[in-house]
Amino acid sequence: MAGETLQQHIAHTVSFNIKIILNRTYLAIIGLLVFLSSYSQTSVLSKIDNELAATFKAMKDADYQLRSESLAPLFKKELQEQLKNPITFDNSLDNLSKYLTIKTSPDKKIKFYSWDDLTGGTWHMINCLAQFQSNRGKIIVQQLNSGNEAEIGGYTDSKVYEIHEIIVDNKTHYLTFAWGTHGFGNQHQIIQVFTISPNKLVKCTSCLPNNSDLVIEYPRSEESKLYFNPKSNEISYCEFTYDDDLGYYRSTGNSITLKLINGSFKKYN
Repeated sequence: MAGETLQQHIAHTVSFNIKIILNRTYLAIIGLLVFLSSYSQTSVLSKIDNELAATFKAMKDADYQLRSESLAPLFKKELQEQLKNPITFDNSLDNLSKYLTIKTSPDKKIKFYSWDDLTGGTWHMINCLAQFQSNRGKIIVQQLNSGNEAEIGGYTDSKVYEIHEIIVDNKTHYLTFAWGTHGFGNQHQIIQVFTISPNKLVKCTSCLPNNSDLVIEYPRSEESKLYFNPKSNEISYCEFTYDDDLGYYRSTGNSITLKLINGSFKKYN
């Protein structure tokens, strides 16, 4: 450069080259740290996934007494603890999903984990856990089934297999379809609506007829044809009635449609 001595030129050149080397080294270190962090997370996730899958398989293969008295409660406790880890919320548990029904909402804000712990007979003892993020970013795990349906009644011992998002009072709600069976040749589907409050999942009973869960009971040989149309916000399904003379549910041949009107599903036909 004009007016610059040779020594100054060399000094500037050396300084420039050192900056380039330092920048490249810095980027290399950042890249290595990102790689190590990603590898570490993958390793932790894989360990959790494999251990949960192994625990479930051990429970599944055990004899009934050991399963019901020890392994089934152990698996649920272990799953509840591991689901509090954000890494399980942000990623999929591929091995575990071979044994459990795991469903994620379209907006990725809630997951449902459902499984039959095989401690019942024709009455399937299905557990269901919800995993979601609170307003403050904490991962919350909440059990949705009561755990004693056989004693107090109810149909919450069902596996969530479908999730839809609906808007009620300008807030996202989650419409869920779940399936279960209490034996005697019957099965059921339960329709529920949830929303995420600051620290828990809240059921919107006012969103459904009779301000309660909507349950469809029908024979194992039949289909309810339960369907949600997101464009029209309509739920449709076949109607069944209990026949006292026959001792089981039978189809009436009719179809029921419920439409979301002013924040509540109401009969439309």
